[in-house]
Amino acid sequence: MPLGGAAPGGLGALGMLLMPAGIVVMMLKQPPGPTSKLIKAGAVSPETARRSEGLGIPRAYVLEPAMRRRVVHRTPDGRYWVDVARARQVRRRTATVAGVVTLAAMAVGWWALGPLLQSGSGR
Repeated sequence: MPLGGAAPGGLGALGMLLMPAGIVVMMLKQPPGPTSKLIKAGAVSPETARRSEGLGIPRAYVLEPAMRRRVVHRTPDGRYWVDVARARQVRRRTATVAGVVTLAAMAVGWWALGPLLQSGSGR
């Protein structure tokens, strides 16, 4: 069977359905790294913005990808803060795209390999 069968120890079709959900859950977790450090330090508005050096972010250029996505913002005096709502929106969108791509890849694999697996089973 293309989705798994009576093989001992495997999840079969259930495992294929759980994999995209697991990917989505992992991506929705708070991301590690500089954005997380800013959030933990309470830098979530222009008033509470913090300097990157004081948070263990030695090189400010690591914040540039988040700044391009408009998740992290820089104040005129060089402090940084995180738009938490925007960060959540970006994480959800990324997780959704990853889940859809994974499901599509699984469907293509099932479609392409299904006949080969069935014909090779000796039935």
